[in-house]
Amino acid sequence: MAVAYIDWSAMEFLIGASLSDGHCGPVNRMLEMYQSGDPYLSFAKAVGAVPSSATKSSHGAVRDLYKNMLLAVQYGMQTETLAARLGVTTLEAHEMLAQHRAQFRQYWTWSDDWVQHALQTGVMRTAFGWHHRTGTVEFNDRSIRNWPIQAAGADILRIACIMAHRRGIKLLAPVHDAVLIEAPTERIDADVALMREIMRRASRIVLNADADGSHELRTNFEIVRYPDRYAFDTRGTKIWCEVMDQLAAVDSKRRKIA
Repeated sequence: MAVAYIDWSAMEFLIGASLSDGHCGPVNRMLEMYQSGDPYLSFAKAVGAVPSSATKSSHGAVRDLYKNMLLAVQYGMQTETLAARLGVTTLEAHEMLAQHRAQFRQYWTWSDDWVQHALQTGVMRTAFGWHHRTGTVEFNDRSIRNWPIQAAGADILRIACIMAHRRGIKLLAPVHDAVLIEAPTERIDADVALMREIMRRASRIVLNADADGSHELRTNFEIVRYPDRYAFDTRGTKIWCEVMDQLAAVDSKRRKIA
């Protein structure tokens, strides 16, 4: 057997770009950066943090810094918390937040309007009818701003899972912005291709993608065939080894008792 991990590329970034598209202005810088292929590096270039010739290989550390910043800002993270998260000074964090607002004025206008509407009406809704009332203690400005992004992502994931099940794909797990599937080794490539198409279509449905595919989420994938084991990254490998060591210790203790 084989497993495949398939994830949407920069999902939350494009959702923010799509939901705010056409809101108080024709130019959508977020959408342009997503279409560049690497929105995080594109942003770093736009603010002069890296040269225009920079690549993920040549400036990976700076790219990762801005990736974490871009995602954190969409969660509503403020200066002090952002500085601690990124390991930078509060002045640098403040400058990053200012850069985000300067680059993405359309997004912030939409986000501010979303908060005001949610507070005035007392309810938030997704395009597919999932709703939540805002008059509860868990909702504040940050959670209200983040809710439409996460809720639209949930709509996309749910639709993709339903479509995958109907097409006979074996889903092992949804993973926030990804899915883990299983198939016989000889069929895994075909199932990955089908799943990626399903995930593409699900994003088009929720984000109301244009014919040019400008609001369409890309996907990445990784296939692991038996006898190899899947590990998300070095952390996954570390956890796997720790669990196996613990199981070995328990097994050894049982053998001694027996």
